[in-house]
Amino acid sequence: MKKKSQSGITLIEILVTLIILSIGFLGLASVQLLGTRNVSNSSFRSLATIYAYDMVERMRANQVGVESGDYQGVSTLNAVDPGCSPCGTAERAQLDLFEWGSLLEENALNGGLPNGSGAIDFDGGNREYTITITWSENVREDNGPETVNQNYSLVVRL
Repeated sequence: MKKKSQSGITLIEILVTLIILSIGFLGLASVQLLGTRNVSNSSFRSLATIYAYDMVERMRANQVGVESGDYQGVSTLNAVDPGCSPCGTAERAQLDLFEWGSLLEENALNGGLPNGSGAIDFDGGNREYTITITWSENVREDNGPETVNQNYSLVVRL
């Protein structure tokens, strides 16, 4: 019997294996990228929660300022440093808002929120304060990734 020699079969098998492995690695890289983005977004939500409670504690520390309405209807967008030392209750509220805004607006790598801002609203009927923090977050939509504004609100009675 005559043996038929085969050549090149091993090379084809190796090429098919490389194609399958490269598709698998591309899928793995995509999953890793998605996971990294979700970890980043969840850390922003955690920071927003921490910063909202930070403002609540600042308000509790300045109860006289809360009772006189110094924390009602304010926003970090127009907060300025009062430059006082020591501060009265109204200046303390202004300083709290300025420092809180500085935390929110800090670079995300330094613990801030991307395009972070905060506001405090007061509902006089219920005597409730609503502390709202807004930031930008990357999300994946049907038409691709886009940046949307996210909000975190905390309602407290002081």
